[in-house]
Amino acid sequence: MRQQAITVSSDKLDAFGDYLGMNSQAERWFKALSSADKITWAAFVAAFEKRWPPIVIAEKTKAEYEKELLDYMLPEREVGKKTTLYDRECWTHVAWAVKALQLATDAGISQSTSMIWQVRSNLPDVVKDLLKDEEYNTWADFTKAVTELKGSRLEEKQAQNLKQLQELKALRADLA
Repeated sequence: MRQQAITVSSDKLDAFGDYLGMNSQAERWFKALSSADKITWAAFVAAFEKRWPPIVIAEKTKAEYEKELLDYMLPEREVGKKTTLYDRECWTHVAWAVKALQLATDAGISQSTSMIWQVRSNLPDVVKDLLKDEEYNTWADFTKAVTELKGSRLEEKQAQNLKQLQELKALRADLA
């Protein structure tokens, strides 16, 4: 391969050709280019974008981010378990909080209290029970409180709740 810091147009064009798949549509197009389209890098880019126009990325609106935030759930069955976030193992509630804060930021509401109570009300009961009953001034405050919950404590509470549900189910079965 060539060196990374290429500044001369002809060298850039030669290097570009190195990255095309063998006998691909792009390689065939590249080989068929006129010399006028290869005279400068700018001329080449214009020809390239004429053949393959840049795709306009569909960006989400703030309302779409807000809806995604409201729909983003931490499933009850995942509480007290671990997952991977950025190639690191962490508790699921921590991963949930990171994504929730990112969605709030993308929605433009991270510096306010907007929608915190709706999202909090959708959290699993085990998480809500361990969160303090306080007003959170920003999404950073709210998600920090979630991330500071002890994973082992959530795991214990989850096991207790499961045991209570099983006992209740057994009692109901005895009554039937």
